Amino acid sequence: MAAASTHPRQWHVQPDAAHMAAALSQRLQQLSHAAIAEHGSVRIGLAGGSTPMAAYADFATAAMPWPQVRLALIDERCVPLSDAQSNERAIAAAFAGVRAQLGAWQGLYSEAADPATAADATIRGFGLPFDITVIGMGADGHIASLFVESPDYDAAMDATSGRTVLPMRFAAGDGKTDRLSFTLPALLQTRRVLFCISGADKREVLERSLDGRAPHYAAARFLAAYDGPVDIFWSPA
Repeated sequence: MAAASTHPRQWHVQPDAAHMAAALSQRLQQLSHAAIAEHGSVRIGLAGGSTPMAAYADFATAAMPWPQVRLALIDERCVPLSDAQSNERAIAAAFAGVRAQLGAWQGLYSEAADPATAADATIRGFGLPFDITVIGMGADGHIASLFVESPDYDAAMDATSGRTVLPMRFAAGDGKTDRLSFTLPALLQTRRVLFCISGADKREVLERSLDGRAPHYAAARFLAAYDGPVDIFWSPA
């Protein structure tokens, strides 16, 4: 296992979802302004799922220099934008008021014959590393769409993988929609990570991932290998 990071893992415990959204938005604003001051733009990777959406909507109301802000998704379901399951559809709605002003916007899913290869190429064109990546987590310890039950999981978690995006496919009987996901080595490139979780069950999973009690979780494997600073935003619900 990788040596423990020398960078802090700072918890930002909030009383409820509204306070968490405001706190996460404020941190995104601070870090974005710092990145823009340092090198003229900020590249942000965005997790899907319901938990960070209120923070994205709050961030979109901020007085940011939007042409210097570049946004990209880190995971997606293999569904068109017209589908209610689409992460890009939900995130685009949160940023609807400023999307036309953004320096760049990059989704993952397309109607290409090989959506994962197409997404890998477009993300390389978008540019890495991200200055900031917002990461959610499931109660099963998955991050992005790195689900252990997918036969593609080992390839996506391989530290030597040269891929930025891989498919995460599921057996027909699993009842899950196939996805696209950033690989572990691609996520590890980010300069700063903001975890966004809610609920007592997810807090326990993340605490176990941080202290080594559950090294098999995707979250734990990421945190063990990641050597940058991590801010953890949590609320009870």
